[in-house]
Amino acid sequence: MISLREFSLTLNKPFSTSFGTLTSRTGFLLKISDSKSGIGESTPLHGWTESLASCRAALISAKKDASLGSPFETILESLSTTPSARHGFSLSLLDDISHSKGIPLYQYLGSDHVHSIPVNIPIGDSSLTSTVNQCTAAVDSGAKSLKIKIGKRPLKEDLTRLSAVRAAVGPDIELRADVNGAWSLKQAQKAIEKLEQIDLDYLEQPLPMQDIEGHAILRNGPVNIALDESLISNTLEEIYKIGAADFVILKPMVLGGIDNAYALAKEARSLNIEPIITTTIDAVVARTAAVHLAASLSPIKACGLATGHMLKDDVSPDPAVLKQGNVIVPQNPGNGVFVDWGSV
Repeated sequence: MISLREFSLTLNKPFSTSFGTLTSRTGFLLKISDSKSGIGESTPLHGWTESLASCRAALISAKKDASLGSPFETILESLSTTPSARHGFSLSLLDDISHSKGIPLYQYLGSDHVHSIPVNIPIGDSSLTSTVNQCTAAVDSGAKSLKIKIGKRPLKEDLTRLSAVRAAVGPDIELRADVNGAWSLKQAQKAIEKLEQIDLDYLEQPLPMQDIEGHAILRNGPVNIALDESLISNTLEEIYKIGAADFVILKPMVLGGIDNAYALAKEARSLNIEPIITTTIDAVVARTAAVHLAASLSPIKACGLATGHMLKDDVSPDPAVLKQGNVIVPQNPGNGVFVDWGSV
């Protein structure tokens, strides 16, 4: 018997993406057993996944199919076109199986003991002073990697922001910049001439997602290129063949589950492309599953897992706490998240 609960969480402040500005996150928790395990989360994201209505309909259909005795494998296949719905159903199965085996989810995926995962701290688009203050505060709290949103402002202003941050945090802090596809090829080429001096770890999605040819041109320059949105419109094989990326940003909610993301991460590494695991500002169930996914791929570079602080509240306490620039990997069986089902 599958149980469903809908939830809505408010962000502390609006957050801009390629497809609009987020002020809240609405999704579903699902449970496939009567025990404390078997819990998944489906939190669709506009532009990246199916709509909230489509996700709801897919989960209701999956619930009905399960009640009629359809095999879980068949239900997973039926959810292939609704990635956030599949994410929740897949996670509930993985949580239940790993919990029954008495091991953490990341160990079930195939890793040995992992204590923590490095994370990058997201810094949104804001004024120069605000950007520098946010970055120095994060570093003072132990952050070793920062990812700064750029692309909305004139190029000169964004370059000034990044230069000021580098001067403020010093040479040892890892800096990344996320353009969300806002630049033209000409703008990006001009920017990269300057960015080499700032010593970025990578420049994320500088061009529109369809333009993998342009990204391949940029990758011939001195700055590493990471692709995120381009995975919506292009396969990893296509990105590899044209030589468009040094890194790929893998969002489990967008890819249909941590099982799908794990397989894609393994494929990326076989092609000498390094995966970076990132959440979509999810609730704690999906966020913690992304931590387990990153742990299963350890050692791994800093991932985009430090997003819990962006929510005013959550559906459950967070077992994967942030400490000195790292997120602590839960060691309890399964996903490690306890949800009081009656209070959701």
